[in-house]
Amino acid sequence: MVLPPDHADRVIATHRARVEKVAMLGTLVLIGSAFWWLLPAIDGSVEMLPRLGPVLGIFAAGLLLMDLIDHGPVERSRLAVIACIAWPLSLAMAVDSAGSGDRALAAALLIGVAAVLLLYSREALSVSLPSRRLRGFGGLAGAALAAAVLASLGTDLTMAGAVVVAAVLPVIPDLTAKDDDHEARQAFGVALEAAEAEMLTLRSKNSGLEQAASLIKQAREEGWKKPARGMVLIEEAEREAERIMAMAIDINAIRADSLAAVERSEAVAVAAVGPRKAFQMGDREAGHGSLREAEMLFRLAKTKAATIEEHWQAAVDSISAAEAAISEHSGAAADSVRGILASAHEALDAEQPAEALHIASSIPAHIESLAASADDAKSAIADAELAISAAEGELALRNADRLTEAKEAMAKGDAPLAKGLADSITREVRETTEAMQEVQRALRQRKQIIAGFPSGQAGEAWAARLEEAETQSNAGEWTFAAEALRTLTSDLQAFQVQMSEADELLSFVQEEWISLRRRLDSSNIKADDSDRIAAENAVKTAADAYEAGDVQSCLAALGRADELIENLRRRV
Repeated sequence: MVLPPDHADRVIATHRARVEKVAMLGTLVLIGSAFWWLLPAIDGSVEMLPRLGPVLGIFAAGLLLMDLIDHGPVERSRLAVIACIAWPLSLAMAVDSAGSGDRALAAALLIGVAAVLLLYSREALSVSLPSRRLRGFGGLAGAALAAAVLASLGTDLTMAGAVVVAAVLPVIPDLTAKDDDHEARQAFGVALEAAEAEMLTLRSKNSGLEQAASLIKQAREEGWKKPARGMVLIEEAEREAERIMAMAIDINAIRADSLAAVERSEAVAVAAVGPRKAFQMGDREAGHGSLREAEMLFRLAKTKAATIEEHWQAAVDSISAAEAAISEHSGAAADSVRGILASAHEALDAEQPAEALHIASSIPAHIESLAASADDAKSAIADAELAISAAEGELALRNADRLTEAKEAMAKGDAPLAKGLADSITREVRETTEAMQEVQRALRQRKQIIAGFPSGQAGEAWAARLEEAETQSNAGEWTFAAEALRTLTSDLQAFQVQMSEADELLSFVQEEWISLRRRLDSSNIKADDSDRIAAENAVKTAADAYEAGDVQSCLAALGRADELIENLRRRV
């Protein structure tokens, strides 16, 4: 059988409803009993005051009956406190009701109720020290109320005293009980007072103990609840104070060493303010109690001062020497070196003398490079002048302007540009001269070149290319003419190779065809045969194309002729 998901909740709700009905019935019974007990006092048969106390107790019991349903931690605590207060009252009422007969039975019942309430209160409030303290104060309240009730009823003082003593004796151990950390808490209190007194003494003489004081404050806040934790915090505070005191002694020596280094650096470089500024910041941090930061700043000031003391004068001398050397040069290249010199000045202004010295030390090499570049440029210009003087015609005129530009660039100090222009002039003159000589040599062999041309239209194309090269040479375009002649010669050589191969193929095909014709005649394949006529025409076309210099047409015709000859050979 499968139960629905809310079956357990419905069962619990059903049982709770039943218990609530029983509790309501019990409450009504208690209220009815209280009314029945108070009824004689209402019609004046008995006095009201003696019966009022039990009625109030019955009403309170009726209200507290609902706490028995939930009976959670809050409800149990409330019932236990009421029990602590109620059991001395029940005992007082039992003493007042003491007598013979029914009074003895009533007294016995009240004593039993008091015993049950006492046992319940001691069981419910015995878990921890705070619950025992609450039980003790509740018992005192009950004893006080019991004494007041007995006094108002005129009970014998001996009996009243016995009740009060009986109510007070059980709560004395509860009020005087101490937890497990009591001795540790006392030791913590002594240690805390000693640590606070020592901290006040140290802080009056030195600064920088803020962290230790904070640990002491934290120990005061946490130590009373957790004495072990408080003792740990006090020990940490003491160690921190000892460390700070030792550091305070060391910081004085570090400060003195740093101050001496700063003063030495100021003697070398009056304009350098970085070391002094770092030293002053260290003093400020030390005054605020930040000894670690103060130590770092003092060491930084010493490092900066040592760098200035070691490299400042050398950097200044190197920069001065570089300025004197660069003043003798001008131009774009010299301006770039001046930019490097400006970087050295910036590094020196930033109080980085080592970097400034490194930059300034590289300037002499740049200046030597400038001098070498100038010498190379002058040599290149001289070579260009010699080349132009040896050149003729348009070539000399065309490069004269560029030579002037090279000389102007040299005058402005731009040696790389001057050298580049002069080298380009020399290179162009040399290349043009070589091209002219090559063209002239080739043209002197004009007849040999023409002899290699084929006849017909193909030969005319080759002749046109040769004529174009001659025209370029006459116009002074020697470089283009030389390139045209080189291309012509190369192509002509390739053409001659192709013609030689075509000649061999043509001779072979012609010999084959002559031999095959004899066999065709013997086989009665006459000259009017279509295949024979086609083969004859193909061989003739190849020969004509060869004579005209048309190599590609010749090869195509030879291929066709070979195919036809092969067909005829199969018919023989």
